[in-house]
Amino acid sequence: MNFLLKKVFAPFASIAFTLIGLLVVGCGESSRRGYRIEKGEVVMYRGWPATRSIVDSADAESFTVINDEYGKDKNHAFYIGKIIPDADPATFEYLASAYSRDKHNGYSRDERISNDGTHFSFVPNPNETPVHISAEGIPYARDRYRVYKDTFIIEGADPSTFVFVPMFNGSYLTHDRRRVYFQDRPIEGVDGATFRKVSDFNFSDKHTAWGLVLGKDLYWSPIEAVDLATFSSIGKYYAKDKERVYFSNYAVKGADPATFEETTYLQARDKHRTYSSGYGATNQN
Repeated sequence: MNFLLKKVFAPFASIAFTLIGLLVVGCGESSRRGYRIEKGEVVMYRGWPATRSIVDSADAESFTVINDEYGKDKNHAFYIGKIIPDADPATFEYLASAYSRDKHNGYSRDERISNDGTHFSFVPNPNETPVHISAEGIPYARDRYRVYKDTFIIEGADPSTFVFVPMFNGSYLTHDRRRVYFQDRPIEGVDGATFRKVSDFNFSDKHTAWGLVLGKDLYWSPIEAVDLATFSSIGKYYAKDKERVYFSNYAVKGADPATFEETTYLQARDKHRTYSSGYGATNQN
């Protein structure tokens, strides 16, 4: 009997010991990230398995770890072990994503991009919260004079009214009081002051409504004969006015706006039938 038990459970025991070994290895140096103070030196661990490097220019006694990428000592601020040029460690603070600042400047990673540090801040992403990390993160920052995406300037953007609008597929949509930008380029003829996102596929300003058309290339297409006064959302992917239901840039044939409701991803129904991506499927009766 003992022999039989050993024969049956031996493979499972082998697997268990292997898993335990991997856990032990995973808790060692190979799993470390960020800065450590070791034997009077500031060291950085990066990658998987982690590589260890000494940050020669850092003062271990005064070094403060900000996060896995940023730190500072009495002399410098650091990004991934590199000195951030001209940064003032006494007033240096990490903001979000790639952005940080001190009393003089704003930075993207280890590059100075703004000399208006007091007013340098990131542009909020409504989808980014302390408990939810979005796919887009925090793409934009601004000061009193400019809007930035990483180290690039969004030419002509008004920083005081610049807004980031999350989209379903991670495309970058923004606007200010003058313009609307798609993938950081202005959309001709769209009024930024009255622009609004109605659904993930529908938008409007005081003049027109648009549908975002999906395919190999995304593009905007005006929607004909929309009643802008009643143009509103039905869930995440559909929109309606007093007479019609819309998906992307077209009216959903036969849909009843009074009873239309979104159900699951791209699916919907009304009193007549069900719909998938704006097309009627089966009768409800």
